[in-house]
Amino acid sequence: MSITEKKSTSIAIDLLSIIIGTVVSAVALNMLIIPAGLLSGGLTGIAQFIHHFFPINVGVFYFVLNIPLMVLAYKLLGTKFSIYTMIAIILISGFLYLLPVQQLWTDNTILAAIFGGTLNGIGCGIVLRRGGSQGGLDILSRVITKYYNVSIGKASLVVNLLIVIVSGFIFGGEIALFTIISMFATMKTYEIILSHVNRVSVLIITNSGEEVSHEINVNLHRGTTMWKATGGYTHDQKTVLFCVTVVGELKNLKKIVRQIDSHAFVSVISTQNVIGRFHQIW
Repeated sequence: MSITEKKSTSIAIDLLSIIIGTVVSAVALNMLIIPAGLLSGGLTGIAQFIHHFFPINVGVFYFVLNIPLMVLAYKLLGTKFSIYTMIAIILISGFLYLLPVQQLWTDNTILAAIFGGTLNGIGCGIVLRRGGSQGGLDILSRVITKYYNVSIGKASLVVNLLIVIVSGFIFGGEIALFTIISMFATMKTYEIILSHVNRVSVLIITNSGEEVSHEINVNLHRGTTMWKATGGYTHDQKTVLFCVTVVGELKNLKKIVRQIDSHAFVSVISTQNVIGRFHQIW
């Protein structure tokens, strides 16, 4: 398969994934969350607020509210992300407009909150995994994540708390509590689907430190720190490399190390946060 064919196949998979993701989210909203009288997080929740006072379809409000955010995405987050996000916003707005607002599977509010939030998180997560977003707070969260090393789920949760507080005053405390459950389910699903962007620290003990470091720099665009060490048992001289990366890049990093030094020792440590210069891919 040629490079052009591979690129075309990748784009086709991306677009198919975006369609699936937006359909899943639209079903979660129109057939679980909205019929149960719950609010979704982010811009969808704001669109529901407006819909409460002006009975126009939520999809219409969602599209209009996303217009300035699409401009922001284009300026700060790159062409591919912007194009995929624009496609996803058009699709999710269209599906919200076309799909009927009716209960699916259950009329139990807590089940609707849990499974509606989970399905919505799955739909949004699928789109994010393919390099786009469904707009709204996904755009703002990715900007925050890019510049401040905060996970997308946690960044969204902070803004969603404001929606919950306002919903408590307008729709009552019980609806606000159920809304929190739905948002929490969405956030945790986000975290699971996007676990490939969790940060990890990697220690590599090798006889070929310069080569391994060079390949990591060139292929992964990650910096390394090197120092000399002595084996406690063999007393052989080794080079220790320290590198911070994300889970999604670990497979390639391990492949690089194995190709250069099949006897290298690699230790992977979960890393909660990074202070300093670190390129976050989400």
